[in-house]
Amino acid sequence: MKIYKVRVSKRVEKKISEIKDFIVSINTQASSIEYVVGLYEEIDTLSYMADLIPPLIWSICSIVRKNEKRLLVKKGKLTVFFHTYKNCVMVDDIVPSKLVTKENFKDNK
Repeated sequence: MKIYKVRVSKRVEKKISEIKDFIVSINTQASSIEYVVGLYEEIDTLSYMADLIPPLIWSICSIVRKNEKRLLVKKGKLTVFFHTYKNCVMVDDIVPSKLVTKENFKDNK
């Protein structure tokens, strides 16, 4: 089994920071930290699971990167898009799963 280094794009770091800020606005600082730590832990599972996830072949595959994959996190509420190269997994985007539609992704990719 190949082990990858997981890297997160600046875009994803910003989105995770926005998620943290939102949770603080409706709950506590501690709960937002706990949520974000759990999110990063789920993303870090890609270090050993990335090869087990097949590339996207669904209806919006024409607008995603070549060999892009997705991982559902936080009980399916968020979708993490990533790809592998050399010894790395690059996390390209993170979005609410209910927003993963062709129309919503045409402008972002």
